[in-house]
Amino acid sequence: MLRAAGACVTGPAHLQTFQPGQDALALRGWRGGWIVAVADGLGSRARSATGSRLAVRAAQQIARQWSPASWQELPARQCATDLYRRWLALVPWQDKSCAATTLLWLVCDAEGRARVWQLGDGMVLCRLGGRVQVITPDRPGFGNQTRALGTHRAWSDWHTASFTLREPGDLVLLMTDGVSDDLAAASLDGFTQVVHRQIQQRSRRQARRWLTHELTHWATPLHSDDKTVAMVFRE
Repeated sequence: MLRAAGACVTGPAHLQTFQPGQDALALRGWRGGWIVAVADGLGSRARSATGSRLAVRAAQQIARQWSPASWQELPARQCATDLYRRWLALVPWQDKSCAATTLLWLVCDAEGRARVWQLGDGMVLCRLGGRVQVITPDRPGFGNQTRALGTHRAWSDWHTASFTLREPGDLVLLMTDGVSDDLAAASLDGFTQVVHRQIQQRSRRQARRWLTHELTHWATPLHSDDKTVAMVFRE
C-alpha cells in the first residue's frame, strides 16, 4: 500500500508584509497511486503566487488524463510539453513570465512505479532499499538563478527520472528550496528518517498537521522563505 502526506506554509517574510505565499502543493490519489505537484513562484515576478497554483493544477489535470496501462510509455518530453501548454493556457495574462514558477512533479501508480519531472530549484530525493538518493542534479549558475515555467522553454532545462517503490519504507520526498536549502547533504538521511517515521504513524490529516507545525516552526534561525514538503511512501 502506498501512502502520502504533504504540507505547504507561508514563510515569515510574506507573513510580515501581508503577502500570499508563493509555494503551492497539489496531492491527489490516482487509481491506487498518487500525483504530487510542488511549485515555488519566483519572488521577482508580480503574479508568481498565482503561477505556482496554476502549475500544480496543470500537473494534476494532465496526469489524470493518462491511462494506467500505458502512462509509463509516454515520452517524458511530451509529458512536460503538455503540462507547459496547459499552464500557459491557464495563466490569464499575456506576459506569462509575470507568473513564472518552478515545478516538481511526481506520478506514482499503485505498483509503486514512479516518474519525476523537475524544472527549477527545490529537491527530489528517494529512499530505495534503505539508501537515500538525491534525484535533483546540482544547481548551475548563481544561487538566485533558477529555471521556471514562463521563462525557460527548452527541454534541456528539465530533469526527469524513473524508479520504483518496491519495499516497505521505500519513499520519495519533494521539497521547495525553502526547505532543501537549509539541509546539508550529511543531514538528508536523518531528515528523511524523521519525516517518514512521524508521517507513517499518523493519518494523512494528522501528518499534514504535524508537517505544518514543523515547517512553521522551522529550526533554522532567521528563516524567511515559504516551505513545502510532500512524501509518498510504501508501508
